[in-house]
Amino acid sequence: MRRAAIACLLALTAASAGCVSTEPQVAAAPVAPRGVEGSWSSVGGAVAYNANFSSGRFTSTEAGTGAILAEGTYQSLGPGQVTIQYTSRVRNTRIAANCNQVSPDRLACASSNGSRFEFTRLG
Repeated sequence: MRRAAIACLLALTAASAGCVSTEPQVAAAPVAPRGVEGSWSSVGGAVAYNANFSSGRFTSTEAGTGAILAEGTYQSLGPGQVTIQYTSRVRNTRIAANCNQVSPDRLACASSNGSRFEFTRLG
């Protein structure tokens, strides 16, 4: 009887050991917003283009040809907000736009000429 009880305890111990993980569990770190620095692609619109935000400089280029459509500067207004001052090479006009980063990979903008446009982050 004693041997049967010991065998039963050993069997229960072995069975329950499979339920316990000995590997440490690592919690996923939250993704920190990266701001607007980097490359973005236009969402919708008549012409597909890419925009680049780098160290205060803004440029947009046609996606198919790489031709420069606009150049200028940008400045952070606070977390998730940026203002862009650029010259359109297509219209030869100076335009200002205010943008809100609605998600880490999405930027929604409204310009001084009344147009609205959006970008999605590349890469």
